[in-house]
Amino acid sequence: MSSMIHWNGNPMCVIDTETTGLDPNFHEMIQICILPLDSNIRIRRDILPFYIELLPQHPERADPAAMQINRLDFAIIGQRGHHPDKARDLLEEWIFKKLKPPTTKYGTFKKILPLGQNYPFDMGFIKAWLGNETYNEWFDYNYRDTKVVANFLNDKAGMHVEKVPFSKTSLGSMAKNLNVINEKSHDALSDCQTTAEIYRKLLQQGLLV
Repeated sequence: MSSMIHWNGNPMCVIDTETTGLDPNFHEMIQICILPLDSNIRIRRDILPFYIELLPQHPERADPAAMQINRLDFAIIGQRGHHPDKARDLLEEWIFKKLKPPTTKYGTFKKILPLGQNYPFDMGFIKAWLGNETYNEWFDYNYRDTKVVANFLNDKAGMHVEKVPFSKTSLGSMAKNLNVINEKSHDALSDCQTTAEIYRKLLQQGLLV
C-alpha cells in the first residue's frame, strides 16, 4: 500500500511547459510534459509521459528572449507540433487511457496532483490552453512546488539566524545545490525529470524537519 495516503489516490505528475513568453494571456505554450511519479517520487516506468509540442497560433507574439532561452525552433515545431485543439484531445486520451487515474466513490476520476518548479507560471499557460473548467476537472488544486519549498527553507533558516540553504531558487540553481544533473535544461521533459529529483532529495534529506 502506498504511504502517500494523503494524496487520496490522485496520481502525482511533474509538469513543465516551455512558452513563447511570460504572459499566458498573450504568449503561447509550445511544449508541455506531464511525467507520472510513484509514491517514492520516482519516475513511473509503466507509463510514458505526455510530452508534445504545440503549434503556435501567433508566432509573431513570441518574445525573442524567451525563444533564445528555450532554444525551440519554430520550423521544427511546425513539422512535429500539434494544433492546440488536437493536443487537448491527445491529453484527454492520455489521461484516461494511459494514466488511468482511479475512480472516486461517485464514479468520477481522480485528478492529477501537480508537482512543478514555479508551478503557477505553468498553470497559467495550461489554463489558457484548456480553459478553467477543463483544467479544474483534470488537475487537483493541491499542487506541490519546489520553489515554494526552497523559499520556506530560506525563511526558516533566516528566522533561526542560519545560512539560507538556497541563495537562488531557479531550477538550475537548486539542481546545482543538490547535485542534480539536468541533461537538457529548458526542455520540458528534462526539466520535469530534474524537478522530480530535486523534490525527492528535499524530502529524503529531511530538510523540512
